[in-house]
Amino acid sequence: MSSMNRTRLVLLLAMAVIAATAEAQTTSPFSAAAETAVPGGIESKGLVTTEVNGKAVTKRFVLRVPTAVKWNGSLVIGAHGGGGGDDYDRSGNVIGTDETALDDVIGRYSLGEGFAYASVDRDGIGGPREGLALTCRFTDIARTEVGRRMKKAPVRVYLIGLSAGGSVARLAAEDDLQIYAGTLLIAGGGGDVPTRLDRMARMAALWPLVDPRVHPGLEATDPNVRAYAEAVGTPVEARRLWPYSGAGAVAAVARRQAPGENSSGVVKVPTIEVVGTWDDLMIREVRAYRQRVQPQALHRLYEVEGVWHMSGDDDGVMSFEYIAESRMKLPKDVADAMGEGPSCLPTVRA
Repeated sequence: MSSMNRTRLVLLLAMAVIAATAEAQTTSPFSAAAETAVPGGIESKGLVTTEVNGKAVTKRFVLRVPTAVKWNGSLVIGAHGGGGGDDYDRSGNVIGTDETALDDVIGRYSLGEGFAYASVDRDGIGGPREGLALTCRFTDIARTEVGRRMKKAPVRVYLIGLSAGGSVARLAAEDDLQIYAGTLLIAGGGGDVPTRLDRMARMAALWPLVDPRVHPGLEATDPNVRAYAEAVGTPVEARRLWPYSGAGAVAAVARRQAPGENSSGVVKVPTIEVVGTWDDLMIREVRAYRQRVQPQALHRLYEVEGVWHMSGDDDGVMSFEYIAESRMKLPKDVADAMGEGPSCLPTVRA
């Protein structure tokens, strides 16, 4: 082979390698994605493939970008509550999946205020650490995609987590990598393991003594009722909601679950928490976290009077109503109470 031919062959091989590399770099992590116009911008919804702890995972996602003129340069990532998957109405009909679970809380509002917004369904991913790993990988993907669509990368990225998603957001706030400019936790989990263990043990011991199905008509001044209120951290006026957490505590203590990892209590980015004063699932742990968090100047806690774990204007409460009434066979009044009361959304959006 002549030297000219060899040179040509080398050039062809080099070009093939460059082309293959470029193709690999531009391969989209998204699949089965559908784009639609929504009020204030464009929505892309489908599947996203990434890697968590060395394993490829494909999850449902939603991503919305505002019009270029309205974009404020920031991206909001939503971390849903629960373990992911289907969301239900009170009758048990599937009304959606968890990548859109925060739409009525903060997703649509964020887009309307000029933020890009994205969320991924953590269905089947595991605990808070695995959830954080997936959320961070998805954040990188969403940041890149928003940058591609808007012709410049987001200047700031914020993480908003509700309930179990709040556990993910709490870990992110404490993470040295500081991927997020700030975090917002709504009824966030993972606040303080010792407080949670104390609450669950006291609830499990006291609930058989105050369960209205066994002890109807107990007065608000009954010593056991007062003791239960102290154990959960909510006023006696919230007792219509207690059967859900009480029955759950009895079952959880009987299963003898591992306590799990406690939060460090050291936040690296500005962190805001919002919790209802009637939230018998989280409020004691959130208050305990506020007492020990450092530096205190980076953490703010807002308690919303009379709000349960979710307020009735969050459609996620319907899944709780369905579980309480249909699966746990609790009285209808318990499910009714979940959907009543004031809203936490004005505080969340302030």
